[in-house]
Amino acid sequence: MKIALLTSDNLRHKYIAHCVAKQLDLKLIITEKKSPTITATDSLREEDAEFIKNHFLKRKNSEKDYFGDYTNFPIKSNLLEIDHGSINSKKVKAEIEKAEVDYILLFGTSIIKKELLNKYSGLIINLHLGLSPYYRGSATNLFPFYYKEPECIGGTIHLASTEVDRGDILHQFRPAISKGDTLHDIGNKTIIKGGKLLPKVLEEYSTTKIQIIEQQGEGRLCKIKNLTPEKLRIIYHYIEQGLIEDYLRDKKSRDEAFKIFQQDLQT
Repeated sequence: MKIALLTSDNLRHKYIAHCVAKQLDLKLIITEKKSPTITATDSLREEDAEFIKNHFLKRKNSEKDYFGDYTNFPIKSNLLEIDHGSINSKKVKAEIEKAEVDYILLFGTSIIKKELLNKYSGLIINLHLGLSPYYRGSATNLFPFYYKEPECIGGTIHLASTEVDRGDILHQFRPAISKGDTLHDIGNKTIIKGGKLLPKVLEEYSTTKIQIIEQQGEGRLCKIKNLTPEKLRIIYHYIEQGLIEDYLRDKKSRDEAFKIFQQDLQT
């Protein structure tokens, strides 16, 4: 079973690539640069710009703590580096065809368009850092803090679809959150768990050993442009005021209020 991974170029993306390569035949990695607008601060007032820069510095340092051993992609996989917004280019499609892959995995790319989705219908699987349909789109493990719903932090492994993060679900999971975890600890714990589960879910999906369910309900469609400095400050404030501890005290009932779909995966 030959795999292509379409991802980005940060340490977390390289970690996921190594998790896949360790268990599966990762034939091709296509790494797309992140949009510079995500971290851009030019349009912000000085105070907000400094706050956002500090936020991303904290994230970068936390990623180094968790994924510092993964500075390169797996050397046995063919690697194609592309600019942001080129994920649907003819060059990308040609490389995937050339590799003759059986499945395509997605993690952290820009939106895949209909032509590629139709060509590989049912064969493209996305690792979404968020619990769909409750939180779809971007920054979906940040917005739950803003809405005081840490029970909605997690990951969804689903079939890719034309509608953002709405494809049929293969498996969902929550990270093991602990008292004292920072915003970035929780994000990286989610990625670690996703990396362990993704290859196993694909193996069982490829042999039709798992159930697939259609997403129900609308949830929230989140956009990165809506994560303003003001909202991000509120998120940090809520965490400092004990949001995580409040959640952990009543974790079972709060989790049950937001059902997720989990397979009985063979270990």
